Amino acid sequence: MGHWAWRIANESLILADESLILADESLILADESLILADESLILVNESLILADESLILADESLILADESLILVNESLILADECLILVNESLILVNESLNSTPVPQCPNAPCPMPNAQCPMPIF
Repeated sequence: MGHWAWRIANESLILADESLILADESLILADESLILADESLILVNESLILADESLILADESLILADESLILVNESLILADECLILVNESLILVNESLNSTPVPQCPNAPCPMPNAQCPMPIF
């Protein structure tokens, strides 16, 4: 029986040794998993930083777009005021033309063409 006991004890030691090897491999895999988890957290953190920067840039873009719309609106107001001034100028020109008497040829109806008229009207 002693021989069998040694053999069983020896096989138990071999199994215990293999269990320790598997435990070591499990610890190595756990360490690698922690390293990968750390790297993943670093990437997530970098992604969050980039997302935050993107939001800041988007906010700045919206502010610039808003300022551009304000400038466009002010330009349209100025253009409208210019058109009003042009319209008022045209009204004054029209009134001036209507109030200026047109000289009439005393020989009307004159048989001579304008180029030969001895009394230039223009």
